[in-house]
Amino acid sequence: MNKPEDYDPRVDASVRVQIGKLRQRLERYYNNEDPTATHRLSIPKGHFALAFDPVSPPGQPAAHLPPPPPPPPALNPWKWSAFALGLLVFLLAGTLFTLWRAGRVVAPSAVAAPGDLHEFWRPIVDSKRPVVVVLGSPMFVRLNTHYFRSPWVNDWKDAPQEIPLSELSKLVKSNTPPSPTYRWTPFGEAAAAFRIAVALGPLKDLVLKRSTVLAWEDVRNSNLIFLGPAKFNRQIPDLPVEQDFIIEQGAVKNLRPRPGEAKVYQKPSAPEVEDIPEDYAVITRVHGATGWGEVLVLASTSTEGTWAAAEYLTTPEALEGMMKNLRKETGTMPDNYQVIIRSRFKSQVPIQTDFVTHHVLRPRAHQ
Repeated sequence: MNKPEDYDPRVDASVRVQIGKLRQRLERYYNNEDPTATHRLSIPKGHFALAFDPVSPPGQPAAHLPPPPPPPPALNPWKWSAFALGLLVFLLAGTLFTLWRAGRVVAPSAVAAPGDLHEFWRPIVDSKRPVVVVLGSPMFVRLNTHYFRSPWVNDWKDAPQEIPLSELSKLVKSNTPPSPTYRWTPFGEAAAAFRIAVALGPLKDLVLKRSTVLAWEDVRNSNLIFLGPAKFNRQIPDLPVEQDFIIEQGAVKNLRPRPGEAKVYQKPSAPEVEDIPEDYAVITRVHGATGWGEVLVLASTSTEGTWAAAEYLTTPEALEGMMKNLRKETGTMPDNYQVIIRSRFKSQVPIQTDFVTHHVLRPRAHQ
């Protein structure tokens, strides 16, 4: 406690306050957790000394018990306080262990996240399935020691028609034929994975995989969090729902627009502009589909948009607003849905994200 030699409990009441708390904890422990104890630790009121007295058996007056041993030599109050606080930690640990043995301590995931944040993530983290975070893998063309990336091409079979491979090989003087490689991940997807790991890591073990090595066995046996659009994650078009919002050619397309909704949601900046002021992202949620686990997709037309979506879903205030829009009249959440959000950026960092619209999705007809 680092109290000075001239410590005066009449001036500084911190020791008395802590002793009072310890006294209450001791009483609560014996009354609720160990009522049949034959001896009890206590701190008599008005004293700092710790007493260890036998308890009178039922029907036997305390006078029949042997007299208590003489109290130990008095210590300075601050030393007793330090001892008492250490004892309190020990008792609390014992109480938690007792409750755990009795099955009265809930799982960490049930208490770690507040309100809507917990409700949203609970089906994923409380499931017995492993959680796989899938990093979207853009395709690069390798030309010996040089690499080329086209934002519109992510399938090697399309490369000869869309990319001037011969001209590029001559330009960089490559002595090896062009080949595809998937060894990099965009910064926004990496930042999104980190954000999710920070939020869910204390609650659930996470597995990180590139979309190019994700097996269908993983799809069938795991809960999946996809980061990035379908062009980076080839499994997304096969989700067991009719998706109303898809990302194509640098825009979010609304396949079934409703009154007041746009047919296309597109960032205001040109494709060649690096520092975008704002962009749209799509959050897709699939719950309880036959043959699938929990599926969450965070996708955008830009890597920064994917990052913004991850921050949106791990921020209690933002998630509260989204779930308020999604809740049915009964107060429950739909199983399958898509949400469009709009994010604003400063130096490629998301600074504000707002809910735009959502659609409840239908299962695929052939499912």
